Amino acid sequence: MPTLPDRLSLRLALPGLPEFEPLVRDFAGRALDFSDFVGARRDALLEAFISSLSLIEETLRQEGDPIVDFEIEAAIDADALEFRVLEHGMPLGAAGDESDAISPRPGADIADRVRPAEVFDRLWWVQKGADGSELHLRIHRPHATIDVLEEVQHRLEEANEAEHTDLETSARTAGYRIREYRPSDGLEIARRVYEAYGRTYANPDLYVPERIERLNRDGRLHSIVCEAPDGGIVGHYGLERPDLGPTGEAGQAVIDHRHRGHGLMRPMREAVEELGRNLGLIGVWSQPTAMHPLSQRMNIKFGSAPCALQLGRMPSGTVFRGGVAGSSSDHAPGGRRSNFLYWHALEEEAPLAAHAPDALVELLTALYAARGREVEFNHGGSASHAPKGEPVHCRYSNETGSAWISVDRLDPGTTDAIRAAADAMESAANAEAVFVDLPIDDPGTPAAADRLLNDGFSPCGIAPRVVPREDGRRAEDAIRLVRHTAPVDLPGVVAEGELGRRLAEFASGGAWTGPEDS
Repeated sequence: MPTLPDRLSLRLALPGLPEFEPLVRDFAGRALDFSDFVGARRDALLEAFISSLSLIEETLRQEGDPIVDFEIEAAIDADALEFRVLEHGMPLGAAGDESDAISPRPGADIADRVRPAEVFDRLWWVQKGADGSELHLRIHRPHATIDVLEEVQHRLEEANEAEHTDLETSARTAGYRIREYRPSDGLEIARRVYEAYGRTYANPDLYVPERIERLNRDGRLHSIVCEAPDGGIVGHYGLERPDLGPTGEAGQAVIDHRHRGHGLMRPMREAVEELGRNLGLIGVWSQPTAMHPLSQRMNIKFGSAPCALQLGRMPSGTVFRGGVAGSSSDHAPGGRRSNFLYWHALEEEAPLAAHAPDALVELLTALYAARGREVEFNHGGSASHAPKGEPVHCRYSNETGSAWISVDRLDPGTTDAIRAAADAMESAANAEAVFVDLPIDDPGTPAAADRLLNDGFSPCGIAPRVVPREDGRRAEDAIRLVRHTAPVDLPGVVAEGELGRRLAEFASGGAWTGPEDS
């Protein structure tokens, strides 16, 4: 949802001539309008400001400065509107720091001609040295009553919840069309993303039509769009495959708020899954936010299963969707945000011979049961064949401040390489969260995981089908661990469902105490 900045600063520079009064009047009037002043109060403030400026101009002319440049600023924040008038001519100012009347210079016989203190809350002069003299006029802004604010908040919550749970059809649903991307769709997709997220969406490519076009052309993004009866694009659901691997991420789902309530999320998601099958993918995964349960709930309704909780994956300033029903009202100051990880298989998954530390087996067994995959832990034998080359791969995301260490196989010395890579990511790249994926089908994983857990890593759960196997079109699961160098917003984690709560409790080492879904 788009948001206004905490503070606005509007500026106007012009010569101090009476002919420019209409321009100044329009500028000041618009600033007052934007600051929520109306009626007689607004008119009184405007006239007091214009009179103050006229008196300064008159005084300067009397002192021999017929034309002086002015810089006028209107600074607006949540509390007040403050006009600032900087004149570059004769030094002016009141006798003291503050005044209840405009007295541009000591002894000026104009103090009684306007009394701005009767309309402004405070006024004062600031001497700017070689730049000139600056008059400040400040007035506190009117605020909506608490019942109005609560009504607005309620509407925001309803709108956001409707967006996330837009799964039920209506009499108008049949009039919409779900289709794949066309080259001319990029601009409208970018607009839908902006309308839903403002400029806060984590993937900046979705704001640039040319990048959307290139990603779709290269097969790294497959966009599914929803057309309204009039032909306009009102929804988007993406299947991302940045590495062109055997799995894809389902996400980037947005619906124009004017077209919610018709169950359009479901057919778009179904189209994404069908597209994945046509591409020969073994499954799709998604990363719903842990800041509220609604996007988790939507994944469950689509038949996806929770696999992991990635604590601290996103920066502390990340804003997913404010005011959503079920969101936590508590947050750790400066704490990094978290995501759940969900998996949806597109083909039957073969039984798995897995290797995991004893401390993780109970939770992992429950995760596989929810997913419907048969698993046998601590099975004997050797690891599956892995691609030749380096067993450890690292990458860093500047946008999220997170590092990722992927392990294809556990050779002698691999654990030491993982520890060295993690230390380097934290010290050299300033990574605030380092994730490690250990192949669950490798007999060396339990010992490696135990060493990393002793080094301060914590379990996230299962990373589904991320370890390359055979010809690159297959992949196997990994045990995902994480270590943090920055605080994590545990109070802000909201978990949907019994298994989501178990993940939250386990990943936090028992430090998470709720809230539960509502």
